[in-house]
Amino acid sequence: MTATATGYCPVGDVATVHPGYLSRTRVRSVPGGTHWLLQAKDVSAERGVVVDQATRFHPERNPKLYQVNRGDILVVARGQEHLAHHVYQDLTNTLAAATFYIVRPNVSRVLPGFLAWWLNLPRIQAEIGASSRGTSIAYIGREAIETLQIPIPSLSVQETIERVIALWRKRKFIQSHLDEKLEQHIQAVCLRAARRPKEH
Repeated sequence: MTATATGYCPVGDVATVHPGYLSRTRVRSVPGGTHWLLQAKDVSAERGVVVDQATRFHPERNPKLYQVNRGDILVVARGQEHLAHHVYQDLTNTLAAATFYIVRPNVSRVLPGFLAWWLNLPRIQAEIGASSRGTSIAYIGREAIETLQIPIPSLSVQETIERVIALWRKRKFIQSHLDEKLEQHIQAVCLRAARRPKEH
């Protein structure tokens, strides 16, 4: 299927959507494990994908089906939010848990940074959330992503959007780091003041 006259097409036409790794039994951390398993705690909007604290284990299933690579997008499948996280770094033997869908764009049609940005737009997030199922822990089906209608501007426009979003994200990260350091300084000053001997 090709894009319509308005420049829109289903996400499933420009990207593949794969479920994450689902173990038959509880995944247990093994110090000498061959692979790392990314879970919800290992990704954030500010820091992206962080492997340092990921679970190391021996997969039961074919790991190639769940391997996460640079340029992939991890979409949170379970919970109240279904944010998309663009993978910027090279990863080795790193799998995505069933918490995520692994979205792999066809870069000749759509760039990963552009697709991740678009998936995180409030209107799109609301549309994805409206299709969630379940009562205790909401989850979305693969088709909730595949059937979304996405605009496909030229690759040059997509590159510009990617670059702007990357700069904005970097600024947010730096600002967050500065705010954290400032808070630590203020707390230290206040503690020193509180511990001073009373003046008579």
